[in-house]
Amino acid sequence: MTTFVVIESITPNQSLVFSAQQGPQGIGGATGPTGPSGPVGATGPTGATGATGVTGATGPTGPTGADSTVPGPTGATGPVGATGPTGPTGADSTVPGPTGATGPAGATGATGADSTVPGPTGATGPVGATGPVGATGTTGGVGATGATGPAGATGPVGATGPTGPTGLTGPTGPTGATGVGNIAGFNTQTGTSYTLVAGDLSDIVTLNNASAITLTVPPSVFSANDQIHIVQYGAGQVTFAQGAGVTILSNGATTTAPKLRTNKSAATVICTASNTFLIVGDIV
Repeated sequence: MTTFVVIESITPNQSLVFSAQQGPQGIGGATGPTGPSGPVGATGPTGATGATGVTGATGPTGPTGADSTVPGPTGATGPVGATGPTGPTGADSTVPGPTGATGPAGATGATGADSTVPGPTGATGPVGATGPVGATGTTGGVGATGATGPAGATGPVGATGPTGPTGLTGPTGPTGATGVGNIAGFNTQTGTSYTLVAGDLSDIVTLNNASAITLTVPPSVFSANDQIHIVQYGAGQVTFAQGAGVTILSNGATTTAPKLRTNKSAATVICTASNTFLIVGDIV
């Protein structure tokens, strides 16, 4: 930078007066590094509190929040307000109020004149004690005999008496007829009808046909205690029939004409007396 000095005037015994013009400022040098911070000074005394500022305008009311689902605590009961003026008297109630307590009995009034109207009859008093029994009178004459009363219930059976001595053994009776032993044999029939014969005694007679089968029990062929066994083979149901003069007894639906129940059902024809037969087995 170049500086010019201008001498304006020179007077004796006076100082020179210089006037200089400020040249343009030079380019600022780079900022030096920041020195370390000095120690913090002691805190000064707190200044006086400033005056309260003016209260700002009230902001707009926010939206109402949702109702709380938790009841808040009940506030303390406020003081009772002054009694308001009495309202007009309401209409008479149509419901009777409760009866008040009975007041104390008043003093007994003077006795009134006797009533000319009879009062109600009082309740009957309790029955007095029974008086002593009087002396027994003389016995009257015997009356006529009354009708016989009904027979009393039969009394309990008395204990069984001791067993008497065993009597003498009687003579041995005659030997009975020899009973039927094992099955004598089989008689296979495949027709739709068959009449028993004497040769069927103690046999098993099988009846096998797809159609219904009739088995006839004939008269005057079998004697008491004779037996014949009947078996149904196949789908044809067997029905027992009475020959002329024959009586059949059974527990079938039709007593005199029972039927074998189903395939492989069996029954026995038993002669119980002349021309009388009992049929027992798987019958309906």
